[in-house]
Amino acid sequence: MIEAVRRIGEYAFEKKGISLDNSIDLLSILIQDPASSKAYKHILAIKLNKRENGFEFADIDLEDYSKSKIVQYLYRRGSGNGPDITPTSRVTEIEKTFVKNKILPWFQKTLRDETLNLEDEELEFLRGINDCLSENKDLILSKLKVLSEEIPRDENSIITIVIEDNGKRYIGDYSVFREILKTRALSGYYQKYNKESKSEDKICSICKRQKDEVYGFVSTYKFYTVDKPGSVSGGFDQSLAWKNYPVCQMCALTLEEGKKYLEDFSSFRFYGFDYYLIPKPLIVEKSDEVYRILEDFKGVNPEFKKGYIHLLDDTEDEILELISEQKNFFNNNLLIYEESPREFKILLYIEDVLPSRLRKLFDVKKELDGIAVFKNCRVSVFENGKKQVKSHLEFNFGNIWHFFGRTRERDMSKYFLDITNRILTNRKIDYSFLMWGIMENIKRQFINNFSTEESSLRGFQLLLYLRRLNLLENFDRGSYMNEKRISDIFGSGDATDRVKQAEHLFEEFSDFFNNDAKKAIFMEGVLAQRLLNIQYHDRGSTPFRSKLQGLKLDEKVIKGLLPQIQNKLEEYGKNYYTDLEGLISKYMIEAGDGWRMSKDEIGFYFVLGMNLSYLFKSKKEEETNGGGNANE
Repeated sequence: MIEAVRRIGEYAFEKKGISLDNSIDLLSILIQDPASSKAYKHILAIKLNKRENGFEFADIDLEDYSKSKIVQYLYRRGSGNGPDITPTSRVTEIEKTFVKNKILPWFQKTLRDETLNLEDEELEFLRGINDCLSENKDLILSKLKVLSEEIPRDENSIITIVIEDNGKRYIGDYSVFREILKTRALSGYYQKYNKESKSEDKICSICKRQKDEVYGFVSTYKFYTVDKPGSVSGGFDQSLAWKNYPVCQMCALTLEEGKKYLEDFSSFRFYGFDYYLIPKPLIVEKSDEVYRILEDFKGVNPEFKKGYIHLLDDTEDEILELISEQKNFFNNNLLIYEESPREFKILLYIEDVLPSRLRKLFDVKKELDGIAVFKNCRVSVFENGKKQVKSHLEFNFGNIWHFFGRTRERDMSKYFLDITNRILTNRKIDYSFLMWGIMENIKRQFINNFSTEESSLRGFQLLLYLRRLNLLENFDRGSYMNEKRISDIFGSGDATDRVKQAEHLFEEFSDFFNNDAKKAIFMEGVLAQRLLNIQYHDRGSTPFRSKLQGLKLDEKVIKGLLPQIQNKLEEYGKNYYTDLEGLISKYMIEAGDGWRMSKDEIGFYFVLGMNLSYLFKSKKEEETNGGGNANE
């Protein structure tokens, strides 16, 4: 990963024409964007007037954040509970940011810091600002609080200082702040924890060249730290950290630029997870072409993105289909992470995903999206967390999240990430485990009398997707489905010979209906739902649901249910399904005893039959009942 980030950093330097010998270029590398997310929309500017004998507090200006002013904001993150590198900071709580941790403490720390070697004039300048801020602390704090209340709760702000000094000037307009940032940023590569870690004439672990100096505290991403003595191998001495991970200044800066590039052009989100897509060119001559794909995607008109379909989730900001259209002259790594001021936690690192692999994943998705049974299933579409409109059921990794996501009751997201990894890298997924996750969800809905239609079809769609990718482990193989015949089955819904239709379905979906027991269970689910519909029509309730035991079904229960369903249909005088009952009996006889199926598997085939029962509805029932569905 570090090697890929370094190559991206080198590309970014070349593209921008940056030279590390140029002081301005060096500053542009070290400066960070204070708006770490789109939520940072506001600047709380403490406005001072410069006078002959010092400074005078003027007011607080509430400004809109502007990316074009990043150099003037002059931000670089410092420690979590201490000041940042300059007096520009993201607001956590107003009082903490201004008084306790960031702005005022920055001046106090800086005025005591003899290592900066500031000139008398510079010290006097900083002391004047500090005195003005300290003398007006309560007034400034009060005004900051009032203005911050005007900021919407879901938006964030940044505090900085502006000075009326022959025109409005930000701290980045003053050389003293710029030099302090450069000094502290560069010394941060080797000074930390009250220790210094660097050595001379050693090999840099990144560029593999001998360098005049290498440093021990370079931590581009905070997953590598030596914040505890035990993190340093061979001696528990943090000053020897350079032996763990020696990095020269050039490579440290290159990695910083690579990190910035990824944040600007290759940072995405899905299901609450942040991730970087890190391309790794396989042909050096085509490196620029790889990176231009990212830049084009991030820089173009948003309408452009609407032309691409999505695999991971429903958001428009997904680049994977564009990547899938490329040739295999690069591969892709996905770094999924959580970041806080103190920690950069890698949740998952997926390596070496070629465009052709993504193409395969999209091809199978498109096949499934064309199946009529999924097109007929209406699901809610969410945008920015709000329910919008109903759309047909398209496959994406939301199907996995539906069963292995994060809810108030439980967090199964680690399984979601593992399944995502296995799909992208072509590794098998245990069928029994998937079935357990699917049925846990469906059983919960069934017990609470919620519709199980969407969940059962999402589960079916997910299993079909994985089956077509040959990713199901411990599942007996059958023949692939034929798309045209699938449409024949699920598209019309008005076949007259239900037995033939059932046999046709089992033949075409032989991947899943690969033994007689599964066929019997599925058809019994169909029959049970037809009975529930009749009960609901006649009584306004479905008392037979209690016989289904919350879908915790086994072979004995399934065999016992058939005569009970038949009796109930007879009692209502609406047994229009003797043909299906005969078919179920036939499959049960042929299945024999000892089906060797788990309760989850039996429950899934049963509930799938319930939710596809409309394919087998009787015309007579439709005429008398209207074909209503008690599961809706």
